[in-house]
Amino acid sequence: MKMNYYYINAYSTTKQGKREEIYQKYYPEWHIRELGKGNGNWILTKQSNVIVNGIRCREFVLDHYGKQKLTENLSNKFRQDLENGNIQLQDIDNYYNNL
Repeated sequence: MKMNYYYINAYSTTKQGKREEIYQKYYPEWHIRELGKGNGNWILTKQSNVIVNGIRCREFVLDHYGKQKLTENLSNKFRQDLENGNIQLQDIDNYYNNL
């Protein structure tokens, strides 16, 4: 079976606006923190992720390796384990079906 594999880097940006507007537009996809003391500036952060055949695998990778941060090196190790057969796509499916 062919595997489509993508690693997405973490990304941060700043935005200006009212709390309600920012949360309505960016939450829950982005982590939102206030920048400053209520002056309408916000830091928005998207976490890194691994996508395999359309499935976001961030939680599986972190759980499987006992890590808290998904880095590009960890992603490469995961991809190598998938390609070598140490991890099966079925393992990922079972993980998310049992949550």
